[in-house]
Amino acid sequence: MPFTHEETNELRLMLLRIVRSIRANYVGSVSPSQIGVLVVLVTHGPSTIGQIAEYERVQPPSASRTVAALEKAGLVERTPDAQDRRSVRISLSPLGEQYLEEMKQVGTSWLTGRLGGLDDADRDAIRAALPALARLVADDV
Repeated sequence: MPFTHEETNELRLMLLRIVRSIRANYVGSVSPSQIGVLVVLVTHGPSTIGQIAEYERVQPPSASRTVAALEKAGLVERTPDAQDRRSVRISLSPLGEQYLEEMKQVGTSWLTGRLGGLDDADRDAIRAALPALARLVADDV
């Protein structure tokens, strides 16, 4: 049976609230759009500004501003592209890798605590939904 509009909207809101709550538990000065770029670099590896813009579904000037802020914070590095010297690749710096690892640990800890507060039936329902949720976003990464 297909999801109703109301159910789809409720799922969207719950997912947004979960992500927001995970991010809110990490005290840092990196914005959500900057975190998005860092995640792109972890997922796709060193990328051009154009690729980052495409992955994040933003315009290249916006991606460029976000990368500039991350570079200023020391979280990313620019290196010349080996195939095209006119282009540069953006990659995580060691500090950026450390930042994401700490953020991941804090988020996982928060989520572990919240999951621990649920009863067995709720945890089993979430566990059963994991494969379907993975398929839901499989083409977005």
